[in-house]
Amino acid sequence: MLVLLVGQLVLLGVGDRVAAHAAAGQMVSQIQKSQHLPNPPTVSIGGVPFLTQVATGRYRDIELGVRRIAVPTLCVDDIKVHLQGVHVPLRKAMADKLTTISIDRAVGTVRITYPDLNTFLSTEPGHLRVTPAGRALRLSAPVDVPMLGSVTAFGDLQASVTDNRLTLAPTGLGVKGLGSFQLPTGAVDTLTTTVPLTGLPMNLQLTAARTTPDGIEITAVADHLSLGTTQTGPTIHGC
Repeated sequence: MLVLLVGQLVLLGVGDRVAAHAAAGQMVSQIQKSQHLPNPPTVSIGGVPFLTQVATGRYRDIELGVRRIAVPTLCVDDIKVHLQGVHVPLRKAMADKLTTISIDRAVGTVRITYPDLNTFLSTEPGHLRVTPAGRALRLSAPVDVPMLGSVTAFGDLQASVTDNRLTLAPTGLGVKGLGSFQLPTGAVDTLTTTVPLTGLPMNLQLTAARTTPDGIEITAVADHLSLGTTQTGPTIHGC
């Protein structure tokens, strides 16, 4: 009896993982098509037992990964999204007629590396360049100052989110060779940069940002999503 019970548990465990793999495959295809992604995302389905989620058609937690996409002109290195309450009707999935996935909530982390950020900033007014200093972020940029001409400004940058845009604002500014220096308002304004991150997958909306030693991490969320293969929208390109 014990051997039989163990055998049944093993079979259930194997079936659970097989079902998870099959469901993940369908979701990868659906998400890539609906979001017009250049490459298949990674999908990891959490929650045990999994077969119960398959039967009910509601998945509690799915982790989605997207790598190296241009949004729209800035290269985003990595996006990790936790999808909560994903609805996939079993009958449609089994018949390969799944055309829409409904999602209660998506919570993501968008990561931008400093080399990619510098590439973007080099094409923007101000020509800022950033370097990490632990968890802080330092800037250097040429500015024009009356009586001094063109000088190199330096200082710290603070990352924040306003109106679904990433803002990099300077603090503690100084001038190379002169130390702390009160720059004209116009010069300071040129060192404040707004980075639009429109067109993120799943219409993720930015809520907060923080600097790390490796890059800027931005929290983004979206609620009540419906991902359909017939959705129109711009194709997202890789970078």
